[in-house]
Amino acid sequence: MTGTDPRSNLDSFDLVLFLWARRKLILGVTLFGLVAGVVAAFVIRPLYMSEVIMFPAITNSASKALLNEQSTGRDDILALGDEEDSEQLLQMLHSDAIRDRISEKYDLMQVYRIKPDSRHRRTELREAFDDHIKFEYTKFSSVRVEVLDEDPERAANIANDIAAQLDSVWKDMAHERAEKGVELVRQRVAELEEQIGIWDDSLRVLRRLGVQDYHSQAERYNEYLGAAIVKGDQRAIKAFEDRFAVLAEYGGAYVTIQDRLYSETKRLSMLRMKLEQAEADLQSELPHKFVVDRAQPSDKKAYPVRWLVVAVSTVAALLLALLLIVVQENIKKIRTTHG
Repeated sequence: MTGTDPRSNLDSFDLVLFLWARRKLILGVTLFGLVAGVVAAFVIRPLYMSEVIMFPAITNSASKALLNEQSTGRDDILALGDEEDSEQLLQMLHSDAIRDRISEKYDLMQVYRIKPDSRHRRTELREAFDDHIKFEYTKFSSVRVEVLDEDPERAANIANDIAAQLDSVWKDMAHERAEKGVELVRQRVAELEEQIGIWDDSLRVLRRLGVQDYHSQAERYNEYLGAAIVKGDQRAIKAFEDRFAVLAEYGGAYVTIQDRLYSETKRLSMLRMKLEQAEADLQSELPHKFVVDRAQPSDKKAYPVRWLVVAVSTVAALLLALLLIVVQENIKKIRTTHG
């Protein structure tokens, strides 16, 4: 039969007596931490939280979604985006453009109590912005915009404005590229129209010379010439031989220009379609996201949680008291050993 080690009971008893002998210090420091926690819980400025939940759109091109006859699933204007689209949305939300617009509109330098003459005011503003405004990807592939602010109305307005600015910043970013694309296609269309006009004038000249349609004319002339030869009509034979001479001289040029005109007219039609699509993208106001929940002013503060502040402060003070006791005892042992 194994008995209880009396040394263990003695050590535990000694520890209780040891702590009991220093109860005033422990209780004093713990009580101080409790009072400090209560004071801090009521002194810390309360923050209210508002959030916006949104999904990215799967396509941002109005022309592909609405004007392209061969659209795919990625071009569905009503489809929700995937994880990659959400990551692009998050990257846009973290852009300096959105932060600067929101900071300027709501004067966040003053809201976050940043001195305007500070050397590091932009860094301080960025850090305060990141502390109060969070963007995160959710498990449902949506994106959450979370705003903490002392004013619940301002918190909701900032969250909603960030969602609104997303489309504006995205459009500004794409506008320059789309504008250059439109100008390039428009210039190419104008050049091709001018070239087609020249070829059309050349065909008009050839038609005046007697070449109306080389292939059908050659077929008909051969038919009529054969009939004239059978009849022995020399006058008709001479007339058709003259006409064949005209076809022989200008027919090759007519066929070449006609074929080129056909292919370039088809190409012009495709370019005009691309120009129409590019202009549609340039003028598009198509949103880049679907807002599921708009931000509403909160009627309950999100920070601080007072009981948690008090609890953490009290526990921290208790641990500090125990640490002070350990340091005090070690100092005594060192003095005794080297005294």
